[in-house]
Amino acid sequence: MLNSLSIQNFRSLENFQVPRLGQVNLIVGKNNSGKSSVLEALRIYAGNANRELLEEIAAEHDEQTRWNGEERGGPNNIPFEAFFTGREFPKVDDKRISIGEFENDPNALRIRHGFLLEVQQSIEEEGETVVRTIRRSISRDEISEAYEGAISQALFVEKNDKVFRMRFDSSTNRIRNSYLEIPDAIPCSVVPTQFFTMDELAQDWDAVVLTDYQKTVRDALRIISPEFEELAFVRDPNANSTRREQKRYGKVLLSNMQFAVPLNSMGDGMVRVLQLILKAHPAAGGILLIDEFENGLHYTVQEKVWALLFEIAERLNIQVFATTHSWDCIESFSRVAVDRADMEGVLFRVGRSVKKSDNGKIIATVFDEEQLKNITQADVEVR
Repeated sequence: MLNSLSIQNFRSLENFQVPRLGQVNLIVGKNNSGKSSVLEALRIYAGNANRELLEEIAAEHDEQTRWNGEERGGPNNIPFEAFFTGREFPKVDDKRISIGEFENDPNALRIRHGFLLEVQQSIEEEGETVVRTIRRSISRDEISEAYEGAISQALFVEKNDKVFRMRFDSSTNRIRNSYLEIPDAIPCSVVPTQFFTMDELAQDWDAVVLTDYQKTVRDALRIISPEFEELAFVRDPNANSTRREQKRYGKVLLSNMQFAVPLNSMGDGMVRVLQLILKAHPAAGGILLIDEFENGLHYTVQEKVWALLFEIAERLNIQVFATTHSWDCIESFSRVAVDRADMEGVLFRVGRSVKKSDNGKIIATVFDEEQLKNITQADVEVR
């Protein structure tokens, strides 16, 4: 688990540092303060900046995901350029995105933009001299001396002293991977602000049905509806039978009803809790990211949901990061964090520094356990 967090040159987080993290962490702050960028950075860190992951994140922001062979022609015309602070690639070679622990973590994930030069190299193979085309990294100072057609752009990803690169290939309008030596990704699940489709929830349910975790799902849903008995996902008879993927929907059996009712008829709270619990399962041994924890949850149930989430995080060895806009969510989290003396819950506020020397950079303010006991709405203004 991350004991601290340092994010540099990623979106609005130019030099962002959180000196202490817990196993369950709640991030608060006003709109556009950088909360979602923290979650995105953690998602990239866990996934080792995999190309498909970077494309998925860029697409979520309607940003460039493909290379069209032109350096300019519009803002952020090169894929992933908007990930860097200032929405453009740095003008110097040694400035890069860095995501890891506090104080120069040697195992941090680092992403830099650079250039590759295509050169011919003679090598000996089975007694014969063979000429092969290779691409080697060059500095920005070397570009003026090279033939323009032989230069391509790339992202270089470094972690644990290993490197792979993503080359922007103008001949195919694609991004090509090479040097795939990055370690295995950390398990990571994301719960966005919007609700998942029933088909997505059905797939997650299939992974836990008839396991011990099914009881955890039942306990979670009883927070919203104490009458809950059973859950099943079945094929929707109204779905188009010619489609390759058959649509499914959830049905719920309640103790006070003689027949099953649709899951969606139980309200947003039922569906939100279900997706929180189901997405925690594949995050075992890794990271669970929750954007706007309180979505769909009435303030009266939030403390119970937090308590269950703390329990699951401990049992499955998950580090949780959640954001919120709600004071009720902060209060309920604080009560559970204080009660769980055996497990650290950390709240930190994200916002712009008021110090003139910081030039308005985004910083984190961490609240310790003693502060959580006496926290007030004025301490963590979120709107």
